[in-house]
Amino acid sequence: MNRTRMLTAMNETTRWPKCVLWGGYARGNVGDELALAVGLRDMRKRYSFSEVIVLSPFPGYTKALFPDTEVIPYTPATASKRNTQVTRAFRFLKRRCGFRQNRYEVSAQFSYNTTKGWAKAIQHCELLYLVGGGYLTDLYDLESLLLPVEVARFHDVKVETAPLGIGPFRDPWSARKLQHALRDAHVRVRDIDSQTICNDLGITTELQRDDGFRVQEGIAIGSSMTLEERPIGINFYLQDGSTNAETVIKWWTEVLILLKSNGLPVEGFCFHNSVHSDFSQIVKLFVDAGLAVNLVRAPDFDFRKACTQVAKYRAVLTARFHAAVLAGVAGIPVIAVADGQYYRSKMLSACQVSPTIQVIDVSVTEPTEILQILQKAAFADTNA
Repeated sequence: MNRTRMLTAMNETTRWPKCVLWGGYARGNVGDELALAVGLRDMRKRYSFSEVIVLSPFPGYTKALFPDTEVIPYTPATASKRNTQVTRAFRFLKRRCGFRQNRYEVSAQFSYNTTKGWAKAIQHCELLYLVGGGYLTDLYDLESLLLPVEVARFHDVKVETAPLGIGPFRDPWSARKLQHALRDAHVRVRDIDSQTICNDLGITTELQRDDGFRVQEGIAIGSSMTLEERPIGINFYLQDGSTNAETVIKWWTEVLILLKSNGLPVEGFCFHNSVHSDFSQIVKLFVDAGLAVNLVRAPDFDFRKACTQVAKYRAVLTARFHAAVLAGVAGIPVIAVADGQYYRSKMLSACQVSPTIQVIDVSVTEPTEILQILQKAAFADTNA
């Protein structure tokens, strides 16, 4: 049997999934893993258990968190480099006219040696479902994130999304790329800013709250600790899109010094399991504020444990969107800190759903105001 006939026979006997999940998960962010868990639950209600698979850039990581799920490695192939005079001239003219060269070609994703099945799984499925998160912005690798959508569109596969955060875009090329990928898709967004961006691009959207607010559908959030035993949870990291890191770090340090001098108990916690993300930054922050390093909890690998830990705090001061969301679901007073447009729109969408969440901007809020808010939250029940 020649190779063509062999591949044809393989395709005829392969049992393809009906639904493929894709998104910004598998990189240690608790909120993104929570969004994947909610998306899996939703799609398994719509399809049978075995008809839903997950596409992952780090399949071993995703499989460890969801061991009962079929996971396919996402291995995008870069665009072929055809070395002809016509092609070189065409690329030169595109660069001179300000057009960017795509790193990926849809057709290249079907090479027998490079794809390991991910593109063909999308080709043969009924639905490509983008799970929630705020990954569709040029703050991240938008080309790689949109490639599965482009593969689906090429084969007329339906595309649908969970509530997403979309934009902002610094580069008009990125906005046009998203516009092309999501046209005619069933797009849900989680905040007004994302909806406005999509409206400007001619993308029809449906506004829904973030999937993180559904955490209790799969994870029990609660604490057996008494109020007096609970510290104030501190979750810091330099937010994506931040413009003045030195000023932000100084602001957070002053807040912690005030909390320490006023005798308020604190504990640092992480909402990302990379030690180079929340953990190392919070440790340095605590040291600079004169607090003990052992007051910072090590990050949890399993997002479920990280979610349940949030409920043990008396109040939460956080730079992470989903940490604010989960604390709000647990009924805990939250100060959601925003630095820049990207996080401001995210945090505002959270506080519109939960009355316990208060959004503040580091550029206009003094550390003494944070102390007053947390003092009130910490002693609200004991004074009642």
